[in-house]
Amino acid sequence: MTTLPRVTKTTKYESLISPVRDRNNPIYNWHAFKHSYSKELVERLVKKFNLGEDSWVLDPFSGGGTTLLACKELGINSKGIDILPFSVFLSNVKTRNYNPDKLREQLKKFSGNFESAPTKNSLPDIGIMNKAFSSSVKNELLDLKFKINQIKVIEIRDFYMLGLLGILESVSNTQKAGGFLRVVEKNVSAKEVAPRFLSKIETMINDVVKFNGGLKFNKVKVDAQLSDSRKFSARKKFDAIITSPPYPNRHDYTRIYGLEMIFDFVKNNKELKQVRYDTLRSHVEAKKRFKADGYKKPEIINKLVTKIKKAGLNNSKVPEMIDGYFEDMYLSLCQMQKHLKVGGKIALVVSNVRFGGVSIPVDQILARIGEQAGLSTEAVLTARYRGNSAQQMGKFKRKPSRESIIIWEKT
Repeated sequence: MTTLPRVTKTTKYESLISPVRDRNNPIYNWHAFKHSYSKELVERLVKKFNLGEDSWVLDPFSGGGTTLLACKELGINSKGIDILPFSVFLSNVKTRNYNPDKLREQLKKFSGNFESAPTKNSLPDIGIMNKAFSSSVKNELLDLKFKINQIKVIEIRDFYMLGLLGILESVSNTQKAGGFLRVVEKNVSAKEVAPRFLSKIETMINDVVKFNGGLKFNKVKVDAQLSDSRKFSARKKFDAIITSPPYPNRHDYTRIYGLEMIFDFVKNNKELKQVRYDTLRSHVEAKKRFKADGYKKPEIINKLVTKIKKAGLNNSKVPEMIDGYFEDMYLSLCQMQKHLKVGGKIALVVSNVRFGGVSIPVDQILARIGEQAGLSTEAVLTARYRGNSAQQMGKFKRKPSRESIIIWEKT
């Protein structure tokens, strides 16, 4: 039996494995993408890996675009990949260069009265949308969306659309909570929608001014593309990879960011479900997409799954999800290894999980799977500990799981 790698405890990354530190940083805080880490973590890792202005960094799970935006500030070229269309959009809008005068010129056109959206303009008929918005709030949002879609310059149009997506939760009867989008009663008035949107855009424009003022590098290359971490292609090899995959904790991003997805990225429930099925198998509804040739499942996975089954589960698909997650991550790590330069480093942020009171050392298992993919494990660093869910805590007491950074090198 292959032994698991040693875990090294450290406190220097503890407060950096969270986007909370960026809530007051311009542009980073444009959208509440909670499943992320801080720009300071990227800065620390860039320094640790001795990256310079000619370096290229890849993030195959770009999420909220933190790695790309931080690299842009550091003068480092970067490329992002994500299977969630909203994440690709968010990453690209955050990392573009903007002329604040052009953005303000467009804002003047929103300040007065404007033509209402045609009555045929509507949102996909998906259950959560009917629960999320009152008819009057929905009409106000559609009017704004119609107006935004009239903007001819794509970059400015996307900027304004992100502003609109950024207020959706605040004017809805929903709240992002952990791995869920909960329905809560807020009683938002339709009269609040336009003012909140205009205020959001004004803040974003001011952020552009602040960001531009501190930007030292103007010729950095950065973009994100819609693709799959398990099967993507790039024309270059990268100096480093800084990323964080979905944790195998059943969080489904197509539901958490369902309002954003439905509002501008899918036409119907069938399309939304297809994205859900295609995502990494970190939740129970994702389906197998690729055959993992060469993958040898670590023995410990079967032992842990057996214990979990004996402990009892509230969802019988969890064991299959656990197996699928590590298989998918093998494919993702193979792709990372393939697109990494010799001597290049990978930093991957991940969390251990617990089901039925049984802890799964995701970090140590992934470290070994990375070695199957042709990588050399340099370290598994414990950054902090995360509390278990209220349900788990009530039944199995408080047993927090560690959140770690795995460092590999391509030798």
